[in-house]
Amino acid sequence: MQPRTLAFIITVLPFLVSNTVYLLSAYEGSVAWCIPYIDGCTTISQAARSGSSIFVYRATMIAYSVLLIWFWIYSKHWLKDLYGYTTKAAHIIVWLGIIGAIFLIVYIDFLGTTGEVNRFMRRYGILIFFTFTPLAQLILLQQQYKILPSLPDATFNPRVLEYQLFTLISMLIIGIVGIVLDITQYKTYQSENIVEWNFALLLNLYFLGMIFIWKDYRCYLKVSPEKD
Repeated sequence: MQPRTLAFIITVLPFLVSNTVYLLSAYEGSVAWCIPYIDGCTTISQAARSGSSIFVYRATMIAYSVLLIWFWIYSKHWLKDLYGYTTKAAHIIVWLGIIGAIFLIVYIDFLGTTGEVNRFMRRYGILIFFTFTPLAQLILLQQQYKILPSLPDATFNPRVLEYQLFTLISMLIIGIVGIVLDITQYKTYQSENIVEWNFALLLNLYFLGMIFIWKDYRCYLKVSPEKD
């Protein structure tokens, strides 16, 4: 699978899955009908673990997590091709991204289970994913801002980087709003859910920019044979 196709899948898949499981859970009567991005009537977790939804969510989101790891490996090779060597930033990006994806798998694995330990694993699994992934996205964007405009044969649209920057700033604003509501004790169940749905949406929309940045990029990963 080439980078552009991969970027398209990891942009579209989580959006389709999260909304599909919500509609399925609402249809089965497990959650209320609403527009969760605006009304915040339920959490993503509740929609995903209710009724038949959990089977759909687990299968597709574990696949998404694996594809996300693949994406970060591609990103490392992308930067290596741009710079001519693997930068320290590229190493940081790939490890932040992979760790975030692994903890997303942890969250999904414990979804729908009961007990304090399981709740702890869900809470910190999703927290690490929502922390490490945006950090990897931010550093990747910084690296692209640094090298892409200086390339003489660059064919990318600079507005793509502006778009990715906009998504990251929007995520930061939403995160700050959530923290302020929590500190001032104005946070409600609905406001917390609105923050969650929109933060997750923006996190995935960031990858939309890579579809355009990688429009002509081809990468073939090879496993080097071990030397005796």
